[in-house]
Amino acid sequence: ATPAAMALARVNALFVDRIERLGLVRVSRTPSSDGDAAASPSPSGSRRSDAPCASNDESGADEGDYLEINFAPTPPWTLWNLAQTTWGFLLAHYIFYGFVASALACAFIELTAVKAALAVGLVLYQKSFWDGSELRSGRPWHAFRAHPVWNLTQSYFPARLIRTRALDASEKYVFGWHPHGILILSRIMIYGGVWELLFPGVPFRVLAASPMFKVPGCREICLWMGAVDAGRTTASRVLDDDCSVAVYPGGSREIFSTDPNSSETKVYLSKRRGFVKLAIAHGAALVPVFVFGEKRCYRRLNVPAPLRDWLLRTWKIPLIVFWGRWFTWYPYAARQTVVFGAPIDTKKHKPPAGEDPSEARVDEVHAEYVEAVRALFQAHKRDAGYGEEETLTVI
Repeated sequence: ATPAAMALARVNALFVDRIERLGLVRVSRTPSSDGDAAASPSPSGSRRSDAPCASNDESGADEGDYLEINFAPTPPWTLWNLAQTTWGFLLAHYIFYGFVASALACAFIELTAVKAALAVGLVLYQKSFWDGSELRSGRPWHAFRAHPVWNLTQSYFPARLIRTRALDASEKYVFGWHPHGILILSRIMIYGGVWELLFPGVPFRVLAASPMFKVPGCREICLWMGAVDAGRTTASRVLDDDCSVAVYPGGSREIFSTDPNSSETKVYLSKRRGFVKLAIAHGAALVPVFVFGEKRCYRRLNVPAPLRDWLLRTWKIPLIVFWGRWFTWYPYAARQTVVFGAPIDTKKHKPPAGEDPSEARVDEVHAEYVEAVRALFQAHKRDAGYGEEETLTVI
């Protein structure tokens, strides 16, 4: 092993040891209404190699269907609490990294060394920027995605993940996440080895909006975390590679309906049939996923609808003014509960090779899926901290 690899291994061991000592991660195979559960090994130990979409999971097969992972808050005024805040703040603003680097380069552009470094950097970056990884199976950095540092972020809210049904690792799945939220904080909850513990042997990619891959810095982070372009062709290619996909059907529209002061949760799903058609065409089971609590992480200011709709329609840019702690994008701490429902089989609806699924089949499966999302919300809202006044509206 190289000195760098040995140093990284020591850092990883330090994180795992401290996380276990703090009791940040607790795992249970029985439901717990108070968010507490009997201690079990941390997900930080799970590691898998998936390039491009193959699985080499070392965490072992699951026993039983129900699985619950709880993250406890980090003790306040500790070094780990400071590390959590620093990491979380940097993470929440990752989209600005490219702009900050450009601003610094412009500020010191008169220096010869800066000019030389900028020129070399731009030349070297061209291959990465234009390689089209987001249009294939991506370019995930598994060591980063599975690093236990993510457990600090998960314990900030804190997070709670519930798997209601174990999945067959030999099958493919389309995970539909609802609602989208403002910054899709829910995707953070499955890193740090959590996904491997929930669904061992099930590699996946997250479908992300195309503009995310056009911003330097932001592009690399998205690729490292397993994101690919949300286009249908890319999604089909990923499924053809025996890899599952995670999609947010509500898309940017749900960003504007995220209201922390409303007891109504809106999901745009009635006319969103593309992901259902995709699942049927590939014989991939549909797994509904519902996220509770994310709407409480930010405050927002309403932007005039005409301007907002024009930007979204023309440039695919969701213009929304929002803020978290200290008027930044660092979210307020609000318990997040992510519930994974039972898979909906689509193989019986899969058409012959070379044919598209019929509209009747798509409508049938779509209706079943919508009802599953409604049922998931009703079954778990109280346990997730939502009152009886909380309702779900499917638009």
